[in-house]
Amino acid sequence: MKIVRKLVPYGKKKILANLMQASGANLALLGLPSWSGLLVVNYHRIGSRESCPFDGNLYSATSERLEIQLRQYKRYGDVVSVDDLDEVVAGKPGKHILITFDDGYRDNYDLAFPVLKQVGVPATFFIATGFIDQPHVAWWDEIAWIIRNANVPALPVSRWFEQGLEISPDDPRPAIARAVGTYWALRGNATAEFMDDLASQAGTGRCGPELACDLWMTWDMVREVADAGIDIGGHTVTHPILARQDLTRQREEIFGSRQRLEAQLGKAPKAFSYPVGQPDMFTEETKQLVHEAGYQYAFSFYGQYESMVAIDRFNIPRCAVDFDLSPAIFQSRLTLPQVFARK
Repeated sequence: MKIVRKLVPYGKKKILANLMQASGANLALLGLPSWSGLLVVNYHRIGSRESCPFDGNLYSATSERLEIQLRQYKRYGDVVSVDDLDEVVAGKPGKHILITFDDGYRDNYDLAFPVLKQVGVPATFFIATGFIDQPHVAWWDEIAWIIRNANVPALPVSRWFEQGLEISPDDPRPAIARAVGTYWALRGNATAEFMDDLASQAGTGRCGPELACDLWMTWDMVREVADAGIDIGGHTVTHPILARQDLTRQREEIFGSRQRLEAQLGKAPKAFSYPVGQPDMFTEETKQLVHEAGYQYAFSFYGQYESMVAIDRFNIPRCAVDFDLSPAIFQSRLTLPQVFARK
């Protein structure tokens, strides 16, 4: 079946997905070779985001929704592990689906792990080792916490925010998104200065380590999920935007995380995922360092799926599973990732 690949705006994509679901087109495509290759889906946090004091956008699904989605993956394709990728990349035909989770949040162990075992599908947990070794609130969660708890209605004009930063008490999400976007662009040690200034101007101070209590998995938990068959991959030590760091720092982050995982698990990881993973957040030099560290595969995070026509083993695309992802788009993504796995 020849499928036309074209970019579709989200609004039109949602309409198309609803039509496909209502018409039964998804069921009709279920048994047809509508695509072949590798669809990699990515989750972050699992659970209810309403009571989260940090960045609620990190939540991908409740445990109940996750179970539904995992069962759909099994129905629509062949759910594979990292160890299966050699065959897939070599050209094994089929609809292959790889399930990934980033960062190492505790809810991945408490909520996602039991569901993965219950449904019986493999998955990969990409771990930022520094959050386990020295538990602290990650920079994106700390930005959200600072803005949510700000004692002022706006941050002043500064080198970070040329027009200041308004903070709506009813909906702080736009301010959080803008502050996170600012952080993404910062190079080297400017990130630490930004966080200090943000906390000072908001009147909150920085997050203490006590706020990270039970936020991350422990090494015992990581070993348990690994022993149960979950693939463990590298995700740096402290989760910086790699392309904004010099090559020395990138090497420390990439090699250091792999060495720590091997020391704790007795097995070197085969796969790595770039923090945030947008196209400008890793470079060809970054990819080369990942290769030199001994990784066989590396994953980005800006949508699309891999058709295996001209695969780059160190830039395998992943698409996000968002908390508000409609069931129609989710299902259509599994039948036509050429359209629905793209941003």
